[in-house]
Amino acid sequence: MRDTHRSIVRVIARRPARALTCAALAVAFAATPVLSPVSAYAVSAETQAELDAATSQVEDSAAAYDEAASKLEDLQKQIDENTAEIARLEQEIPEQQAAASAAMRDMYKYRQGSNPLVDIMVGSESMSDFITTCAYMDQIQSSNTEAIESLNEMQAELEKRKTELDAQKQQLEQEKQAAADALAEAQALRSAAQAQAEAEAAAELAAAANDTSAGEGSGVSGDNPYSSADQGGQTASTVVNSGAVNWNMSRDDFVNEWTGRIDAYLAGSPLAGYGRTFAEAAWTYGVDPRWSPAIACIESTKGLYCANTNNAWGWTAVGGGFVSFGSWEEGIYEHVSYLRDMYGTTLTPAAAQRYCPPTWQDWYNKVGNEMNSI
Repeated sequence: MRDTHRSIVRVIARRPARALTCAALAVAFAATPVLSPVSAYAVSAETQAELDAATSQVEDSAAAYDEAASKLEDLQKQIDENTAEIARLEQEIPEQQAAASAAMRDMYKYRQGSNPLVDIMVGSESMSDFITTCAYMDQIQSSNTEAIESLNEMQAELEKRKTELDAQKQQLEQEKQAAADALAEAQALRSAAQAQAEAEAAAELAAAANDTSAGEGSGVSGDNPYSSADQGGQTASTVVNSGAVNWNMSRDDFVNEWTGRIDAYLAGSPLAGYGRTFAEAAWTYGVDPRWSPAIACIESTKGLYCANTNNAWGWTAVGGGFVSFGSWEEGIYEHVSYLRDMYGTTLTPAAAQRYCPPTWQDWYNKVGNEMNSI
């Protein structure tokens, strides 16, 4: 129900229906039941800075790794083509050598006869035929010799090329390994920062255990009639299973794992089959891959009841009404990046207070329960 993507312009253009304001979010969540208008989420500024730096480092390292892997793949194709050409020549050269040898043997036997010129002349119908026959025999021998020389030159060139390609491959393999090491280091840093953020979120949940008050801002009934988080007077109590997300995996392993899990969760809904989009967006922005799908469940029954086109998250537009998207892919990427910029990397009580102030505890518990089920 909510506002924007990454830029300040978009923050101004779109606002969350239940939020107090779209002011810049900079300070850590205070241990008070009412959320400060400038609070983003519970994660401290120091931890958030570490998350930002680690996420950026992961993105850069992943891009470098993908580039090195792509170059290595292209180079391997060249090596395979070069190897196949060498094999073809190695098969062709003996055939040419055999043909040349046979021609040379015939020529030698002919010349070693009692009088090969006389034989040729006798076998010729005319002097012109005699001259043509001699020239033809010389041409055959010369042609075979030239063919062998040409093939040998081509083979030598290909062998030289093979040596060069092998050297390039060795260098690219080193670059790929260096990029993989850098990516692993960045992932470890992000994982540590994520763990710290989750610890701070757990502390926030404990501090809000007895808070039944509503936050400020508009509520479900006045904004998104399809949201199922409409129960007031509750307390936030759901503990989100943070250990379910392993940020030390490779991008491909992460995306593949969460694609399957999210697809299973969304099966039978309008969002069915978009697990990979959610997973890729989550990896790109360093956001818990369960969060956006879970919000979609609470706000629109997984895209079944949307207030506007491809808006499964109850996302309202400035001036009233709801934001629409050109496709589910666009909406998913917009929402995941919006969560990252405005609320952090995963569900917290502070995020719930901003996303759904009147019934934030119910929203927090229901979204958290959905996340745990993915």
